[in-house]
Amino acid sequence: MIDRHISAFFLNLVAEDLISRFGKNLSKIVVVFPSTRAKLFFNNYLYHHAKIPLWSPQYKTIESLFRESSSSQVCDDILLIIELYKTYVEVYNNHSKKKFEETLDDFFIFGETLLSDFDEIDKNYVNTKFLFGNLKNLNELQDDFSYLSKNQIQTLISHFKAFQCNTLLQNNFCSIWNILSEVYSSFKSKLEKKNIAYLGMLMRNVIRDVKNLFNETHYVFVGFNVLNKCEEKLFDQLKEKSLFYWDYDKYYIETEAGKFVKQNINKYGSALQSNQFDVFLHPDKKITFLSSFSESGQLAVTPQWISSLQKKFSFIQPDSAIVLCNEAILPTLIQTISLNEIENINITMGFPIMQTEIISFLQILIEMQIYGYRPSDQSFKYEYVLPVLNHPYTSLIFPKANQVEKKIIENNIFYPTLTELQNKLFFTYVTETLGLIKYLLKIIRIVGDFFKNDPYSILHQESIFRSYLLMNRLYGLFLIENLNVSKVHFSRLLHKYFSKIKIPFNGDPVVGMQIMGVLETRTLDFNNLLIFNTNEGYMPGNKNENTFIPQFIRSQFGMSTFESHDAVYAYYFYRLLTRAKNITLVYTTNETKIGKAEMSRFLLQLLVDPRLKLNIKQYVLQTNIVTMRSQYITVDKDKFLLEKIKNKYDLNTNIRATALSSTALSCFVSCSYRFYLEYIQELKKENELVPKINSSVFGSIFHEAAKILYQQVCMQNIDYESLNVYIKFPQRIENIVLKAFQKEFFKERNIKKENYNGEQLINLHIICKLLECLIRFDQKHLPFTILGIEYNISGTIFIKKENICVKINGIIDRLQREKDGTHVIIDYKTGNNESSFKSLKELFDKKNMHIFQVFIYAFIYSQLEKKNPIIPALLCIRQIGKNVHYPHIITYNNTPVNDFNFFKFDFEKMLSNKISELFNSDIPFQQTKNIKACRYCNFKERCSR
Repeated sequence: MIDRHISAFFLNLVAEDLISRFGKNLSKIVVVFPSTRAKLFFNNYLYHHAKIPLWSPQYKTIESLFRESSSSQVCDDILLIIELYKTYVEVYNNHSKKKFEETLDDFFIFGETLLSDFDEIDKNYVNTKFLFGNLKNLNELQDDFSYLSKNQIQTLISHFKAFQCNTLLQNNFCSIWNILSEVYSSFKSKLEKKNIAYLGMLMRNVIRDVKNLFNETHYVFVGFNVLNKCEEKLFDQLKEKSLFYWDYDKYYIETEAGKFVKQNINKYGSALQSNQFDVFLHPDKKITFLSSFSESGQLAVTPQWISSLQKKFSFIQPDSAIVLCNEAILPTLIQTISLNEIENINITMGFPIMQTEIISFLQILIEMQIYGYRPSDQSFKYEYVLPVLNHPYTSLIFPKANQVEKKIIENNIFYPTLTELQNKLFFTYVTETLGLIKYLLKIIRIVGDFFKNDPYSILHQESIFRSYLLMNRLYGLFLIENLNVSKVHFSRLLHKYFSKIKIPFNGDPVVGMQIMGVLETRTLDFNNLLIFNTNEGYMPGNKNENTFIPQFIRSQFGMSTFESHDAVYAYYFYRLLTRAKNITLVYTTNETKIGKAEMSRFLLQLLVDPRLKLNIKQYVLQTNIVTMRSQYITVDKDKFLLEKIKNKYDLNTNIRATALSSTALSCFVSCSYRFYLEYIQELKKENELVPKINSSVFGSIFHEAAKILYQQVCMQNIDYESLNVYIKFPQRIENIVLKAFQKEFFKERNIKKENYNGEQLINLHIICKLLECLIRFDQKHLPFTILGIEYNISGTIFIKKENICVKINGIIDRLQREKDGTHVIIDYKTGNNESSFKSLKELFDKKNMHIFQVFIYAFIYSQLEKKNPIIPALLCIRQIGKNVHYPHIITYNNTPVNDFNFFKFDFEKMLSNKISELFNSDIPFQQTKNIKACRYCNFKERCSR
């Protein structure tokens, strides 16, 4: 039994009327719909009205009706554009002294536009002799204007005269336009010889022989709106033995939405009475406007809308639909629907194959082949290799992918070779497009084998299968036609064709809640509607502006224009709302991807209609956003954590306890929570491969270069000349820095200077200059003796209160003895660092951490060197040209620190107190309050900083 609300639905009215006219035997009737989906619903309505088995009619779409009436085959767009290219080159060369030089690559976009124009020209039965008439001979063509009014003729002539060849742009337009007639006719002749066609050409050819076709007894045309000229001619021919069912409503028939339907009714009549089409202004109709700030945020209304329907779990009747004006949001919408609320869902649009893993895999493989190869050493660029190694499909085929990726990152391999990548399948370079297609086909086949027998991988299987079909079709086409298309253009072509493919969902079309696009709603009615993205730009949708025929000319020849496009969408919109009882229209107020942020003009029209004042309610869709206040993070030290800390660092607990390095102590003072994560929990930042040399890597390279320099120079007997030889021969400095790069940046791989990128070369030059500055600086401050380079030192500190003994250690960049016996601890700094302090407390108060670190070195070294003064010094390499003597770099209240022993007692006491906090259960690990210190921390995301 049909629901009483559904009884007023358009297709139900048509089914009821057909049975009343023809009875239960409809076998000799051909029912023609605008699309295939309508027949599925229509069959259901026929069944309910007949109540017994019946001979169903033949169902066709308007397109299939034309196709079945022709012996020609509608051909693939790619092959059509190839034929069009050949024709265009031939015609152009016949009319021009200069040969046509554009390749198929260059022609493709123009060819797509031209093919689209030819298709519409034929669908609208345009007189091409006039349309493509030579602009210089307009008067000679006037005899062919019989089907135009005098006003139209004069308007067209004046418009064409505007294209007199006075500028380069006008000249180019004229030269192309004047050969299009010949291109058009020659192109069609070639297609006819091969018995192939584009759809418009096929329709035009069918109409020419229409009297010998379409011999069925009755034709029924259901739910059409705008008709092209070929369709009109077909309707004219079949008018005497046809019924025409137009879907409209009195509410909008006199507006732009009813423009074409009204014309059709006047010309062909209507099989249904007009009193059945006055339902839009039903008093029970409820229209809800919802504005949402964002495209993704609008989908949050879905669960609430489903619950408000108060439907049974099964959703047996197909009387509820979610309509997407922007079909790209389908995957996100699916995530918002709970299967606990709905058992039956029918998704009509299909899942976009572009959003499947196989397409993302093919895209990164293609990008690697096009942009990632370096012919000089037959390697691939790391930024194109890592996405391939990271993809889940790669690990299926190549189990060692993770190991290879780890090795590339750890060793800073920016240009891995096939030997280092260890896989010929993925990392064999192909030079030509045909080779690229074969390469991709092979990989798709292998990936497909992994999902062949997996019943839970239907989406994988279907997407792999469909991608293989398209790729194989392209391969055959390229092979047969011997196409010369670049890999770059092939990539664009592939993207275009993949964007058209959708993977169908399984389901019963006439059961359950429907999820569909706007075009799929034609002829269908629903009681409950939720329509998303009812914004300008989506409703009405954007009209493709790619055409070679100006809009003015299109209008005069009855071709589609922006105005007709908007009228068609107005019809879709109002027709869909006509019989619905509960309508929710959602639009966004923030800019969308197409730049529109206002509600559709159609919504505005509803809003200002006084007849709908009581039917419409407006709401703002708000998401309750609770501002997250960043909480101050602390970690209490329970019994088990304290035991772990003591076992790791206390020599009295564990004789093999780990030493606290100067770096670890600096970290503990700066942020004890970071110390907890990095040294207690031993968390590490995931390695990244970055070609940029950050400040840390820059400093490491300089330190290594300084080390190599003084290893080459006799450290015990440094003299002016032994240093001056590096000034005289700068290549020696560069060789040292290259070795430092090799160790610290390229991880011992021998990378030649000519393979450095621009940034690496700049940094190489800077470090060479800094090393030269260091040499000149040291020359001025001779004599001195270097006692150690990267000198390892260690000592202990005893905490009496807790009976804890901790080993501390560090690495001094350079330890040297002055002529007067003073020992200088030098810590190189490649940045601009503060070198003064006012109190020792500052060093333990998260300030001047570089001074704190060199004081740690001095404290440890003071346990070994008890006779001579010890000077902790910061050597700021960028400032050494200022004739500053390094013992005077660190100042205490503007007084040079000439001997650490002056601070030793107080520093040891404060250091002991600080280390005791590590073992104090009452003092938790806690994050720093100095947010500036978090800027370069590996754990700042964890702390929401």
